[in-house]
Amino acid sequence: MAETKRTYLEEKLDIVVNRTDDVITFVFQNEKIKLDHVREIMFLKDLDPTIQKEIRMENDELSISHTIPASYIASDKLNIGEKERLITALQLVHRVQQHRLSRIHLVVSPGNIVFDQGLSPHFLHYGVKESLPPYEKDGDTLFKETKAMAAFISDPKLSFDDYIKFSETIKLSEVTRAIMETATFEELEDVLNKSILDAKEVAASYMSISKKKWKTNRYILLGVSILLVPAIIYSIYSFFFINPKQESIVSAQENFLLNKYSDVVTELEPYEIDDIPKVAQYQLALSYIVNESLSEDQKENVRNTISLQSDPMYYEYWINIGRGKAKEALDTARFLEDRDLILFGLLKYREQVKSDSELDSEERQQKLNDIESEINEYEEEMKKLEEEKAAEEEQAKEAEAAPQEEQDAGQQEKEAPKADDQKKEDQKKDQQKKDDKKTD
Repeated sequence: MAETKRTYLEEKLDIVVNRTDDVITFVFQNEKIKLDHVREIMFLKDLDPTIQKEIRMENDELSISHTIPASYIASDKLNIGEKERLITALQLVHRVQQHRLSRIHLVVSPGNIVFDQGLSPHFLHYGVKESLPPYEKDGDTLFKETKAMAAFISDPKLSFDDYIKFSETIKLSEVTRAIMETATFEELEDVLNKSILDAKEVAASYMSISKKKWKTNRYILLGVSILLVPAIIYSIYSFFFINPKQESIVSAQENFLLNKYSDVVTELEPYEIDDIPKVAQYQLALSYIVNESLSEDQKENVRNTISLQSDPMYYEYWINIGRGKAKEALDTARFLEDRDLILFGLLKYREQVKSDSELDSEERQQKLNDIESEINEYEEEMKKLEEEKAAEEEQAKEAEAAPQEEQDAGQQEKEAPKADDQKKEDQKKDQQKKDDKKTD
């Protein structure tokens, strides 16, 4: 198991720090310190009455336990704003400057300082001359530690070790860079005072509200936003899609009434078939039929089969034909089972395949062969149907003519005896005339 990295305080004092609940214990090895008897340091208990100290020497170890009040805050647990952090750092600087006890020496590091509710610093360990490290006051080291601690409190994005060891090589914020560049306690105070004033000016531009009120307002804003999002989306959709489409449909209808069929096609070209109303589909289909390469008789026959009461799939067929989507039109025709539309769709599809540059020659020829085969099948089928229809018409004519012939034959049979009697009567009259002449 990897050894836990030692803190700056542990390395400086060569100690072990144990933490349990609100108790922090510093453990020294007797052989590494100058202390002869605990009586030499018992006065440390009275330096800060708010922090209870228990000092014990046993088993070649000196342990000093500090009971921290529950309201106190560790240096790395400060949850305060920028201005409060700068004020806390300034209070620490003042506390260090005001230390006047020559036999007692300060160690400035996060592990050795806690803060009360007023953000005043409280030191745990003190060096005692000839007893506990540090044994002597080192002004340069103390100032360096104070600068690093002030920078750490002001901006905890970097660690205390980063500030004290690598401040010259790492990227710092504007405030922490100014802090680390100071050379005296007076300069350090000036930098912190100026930073506090700047932070106050920034804070003055914001309105402070309670956390509860802020949460309430946030939830209200979130709720309103959720309600507004659909309305905003619909407004944007209407502005960019629905309104322009509606205008195009109205314009297309006007052009249709004026027989401007090409303009109808242009107006409705951007929209899918299902996105426009049935009336507009009907008008668009007729416009494509008018512009289609058909004879006038063919166009007239097709127009006669298209009306507002027609199946909308007929509109879809002619719109796809006009838009160059012969394959889709062919699928529609097959669904309608209309042989004429299927055959016309196949002819259109054949033209498109011939002009499709994305197909290689082998694939194009294979498709053309399939189309030609299907065209021939439909032509033969339609020819057969026409022949059957012609035969049926001929049979119908013959069936209609047969009763008339029978009627004529019957009439002739009825009139035949009368003709014979008339003929005999005429012959009798002629013979009478001849007899009269002989008598004369």
